[in-house]
Amino acid sequence: MENVHDIKKRKKLNIILPLNLNYSITTSISQRILIVVHLHYASTVNYYLKYMESIPDYIDIIITSSEKKVNKILLQSDISKRINCKIFEKENRGRDISALLVASRKEILKYDYVCFLHDKKAKNTSSINDTSEWIKCLCENTIGSTNYIENVLMTFYENSNLGLLVPPPPICEYDTTIYLNSWTVNYPLTAELAQKMNLHCDLNINKPPLTLGTVFWAKVSALKKLFEIEWTYEDFDDEPLAGDGTISHAIERILAYVAQDAGYDTGWVMTDRYAGERIEYSHLALASVFSSYGLYEISELKSYENRMNDLLKFVDQFEHIYVYGSGKIGKRCFCMLNNKGKKPTAFLESAVHQDPKVVLGLSVLSIYQINLDNNCGIIIAVDEKYQEEILRTIYSIKQDFPNIHFFIRS
Repeated sequence: MENVHDIKKRKKLNIILPLNLNYSITTSISQRILIVVHLHYASTVNYYLKYMESIPDYIDIIITSSEKKVNKILLQSDISKRINCKIFEKENRGRDISALLVASRKEILKYDYVCFLHDKKAKNTSSINDTSEWIKCLCENTIGSTNYIENVLMTFYENSNLGLLVPPPPICEYDTTIYLNSWTVNYPLTAELAQKMNLHCDLNINKPPLTLGTVFWAKVSALKKLFEIEWTYEDFDDEPLAGDGTISHAIERILAYVAQDAGYDTGWVMTDRYAGERIEYSHLALASVFSSYGLYEISELKSYENRMNDLLKFVDQFEHIYVYGSGKIGKRCFCMLNNKGKKPTAFLESAVHQDPKVVLGLSVLSIYQINLDNNCGIIIAVDEKYQEEILRTIYSIKQDFPNIHFFIRS
């Protein structure tokens, strides 16, 4: 059985839909559609209510909360005046997951489609910007506009195999979990839950889960196996909830596998505006990585760790390290070393400079100005066609000098 991560990649299920153009629904809506929103933080309720204004009138709404302040704000809001909007109070246990699987579960089973969204709050001051970006990613890519919501629904209508659409991982500067294998410590608990649910899926610790954040659009039939479990608040950890490794974190990651068991695919969905911002950010981030880490091409990422280990093994043998060549290749070598806190002593060139020369804050010396002894290591970082010539120059100064490493493209 193919893993959900590979299926998404093979079928190119990265779906970009317009915010301001409704190219889709031209016939009446016959399916029953529900949007569930869980709100816990009074300080951000109005932010979510603004997004909720985009929800078409024919879509039912459930808002859940365990906070009296939040419920008071909700009861005074325009959204609560809709005939098809319900406000549910819930226990302060299980957070957003219990809002979905306890407070709203029976209602969800009455519908054909469900969207689930919940609020978030930064855990500390250092994560404020990343959390804000994640909130924007979750809200915009689920209920960004009326047109967008209807475009999501038409995407489901047109693709019978599609059962679950989730926002992509957010653009973050410091939270790198999303770029790595985001199982963290949650794989064993997710595997245990999959076994209890008797899921037929490819749960693979080496393949990252597709669903993070527990925000999604879904055909209810795709997640029916999860919704049919009679969850209780006692199934969830009490407050204060641990930051990782709970049943809530397992459920967050199991959604695509539940859909796979039901015969459905999972994809990422985003607005055209968010996709544009993501492309721009990714381009700048990749350019920064290439500049900082001494890479020539993306294919080098596969061998980067081995190259770096070989380079550090050589560097750690000597008191003084010189990079022979201060051009493009030499600068890349410098960046690789500098990122590991291994700043070379100087760049080297064959010519003798009368005026001091500095590149990247490092002096450029002539090979004839240094002492080639056992405390000295030289990294030759030039195009291959010049390497033999440089070796002859070094050997002319000290025959068979052994402390040489070639910085070459992988």
